[in-house]
Amino acid sequence: MLFFPAMMQAASATAELLPSLKQPPVNDLQKLRRMTQFSTSMVAQEETEQPDTRSIQQIMAEMADVEQQYINLLDEGSSATGLYATGEYDNDYRNGEDKYYGQLELRLFNDGYFEALRKEDKKILQTRLELLQVNRDMDDRALEDELYKLYTIENSIHALHSLARIQVLTKILARRSTARKSGYTTATDILELRHALDTAQREHDFYAGRERDKLSPELAAVLNTIESARLKDNLTLDELSKNNSPTLAIQDVFIKRAQQFPTWSDNLAVDLFAGRRKEFFDVERNYVGIKLEVPLYWDDRKEDLIDLQQRIYNFQKEAAARRIHQNLDKLSAYFTFYQQKIRSSIGALALLAAEQQAAAKEIHNPVQRDSDDPRRRLHTLELKIIDTRFEALQFRLKEYELILKIMALTGVKDIREVFVSAQPDLKDH
Repeated sequence: MLFFPAMMQAASATAELLPSLKQPPVNDLQKLRRMTQFSTSMVAQEETEQPDTRSIQQIMAEMADVEQQYINLLDEGSSATGLYATGEYDNDYRNGEDKYYGQLELRLFNDGYFEALRKEDKKILQTRLELLQVNRDMDDRALEDELYKLYTIENSIHALHSLARIQVLTKILARRSTARKSGYTTATDILELRHALDTAQREHDFYAGRERDKLSPELAAVLNTIESARLKDNLTLDELSKNNSPTLAIQDVFIKRAQQFPTWSDNLAVDLFAGRRKEFFDVERNYVGIKLEVPLYWDDRKEDLIDLQQRIYNFQKEAAARRIHQNLDKLSAYFTFYQQKIRSSIGALALLAAEQQAAAKEIHNPVQRDSDDPRRRLHTLELKIIDTRFEALQFRLKEYELILKIMALTGVKDIREVFVSAQPDLKDH
């Protein structure tokens, strides 16, 4: 992980985040929009991961390669033939006689060719089930890993936010303390400022002690335009989940595995054999034969049992698909909600910039003053602008969290797959 520099170095890094009295024109929405975006100080300019540290994604990629090799071997076909070579030798050491036989058997059912095929099919299904369960667990770990990285980025944003407040509050407190000596402010006002400064300092100390990281340039480019991105509709996202979700695929394997229910033929034996035998004093002889073992019962429950078990798994699959749909619907709604929050933050900055310009004008035109001290209002507006900017950054990070969860539910690995089209902001990421 990449940690920010010490306090003095961080101060220079946040200089670009602090608003100045020369705010952009109220109608310059592009500049106001940039105030809600991640600046270069929040973006890593080089690879931050240590070369000897493997990410969850790298582990999953290597595991997927090994899985594919394993599945390819399974799919090469069965090596079973049903042919067995058997034999036995006995010696009567007191009489000096012996007996033996050797034969070649073709076993068709029980312990034979068809049972071997069933066992291999069952093994393949069981293996696919285990791999799907492993992949689902790894997907959960990958999501948690991404959410932890997001947590470290949030820590960095919180640290910068509290540091920006510290700088402004320190400046305001110094000026108010000077004004207090001349009777232009109150002791309560000073106490409130000191409390706010202490709170900001404690917050900074907390986040400075946490694991922190910066955004990658690619992710920053996506998040800086996320309010204009369009998610695919819920029906399309549902279809993606049906095609990619390990949870649904696991239910499909359960349904297929139900067909492996034991049958009457599992206990039927039909063996063809040929061999050579000697019985102690007898001469050697050749023989051929057939061996039958026919179960003297009939169980007609198989089809019903298979049908009922498959219906159970289908119900479970239906319930899982429904929960995926509900979660996708909720996440999509929240995605749109936070897009509106980002736009609202831009509008709030426009209003604050207008108020700031008005307060600055009052300073140079004292006759027009119709409220409290404009310099004091400028200080308050400066803090509000900082809070609004960082709140907008939190909304952008919240959008990324929602995207990660949507990708996990749909099983897609490429962020472009959850959007309507590869917009210029997204197509390279």
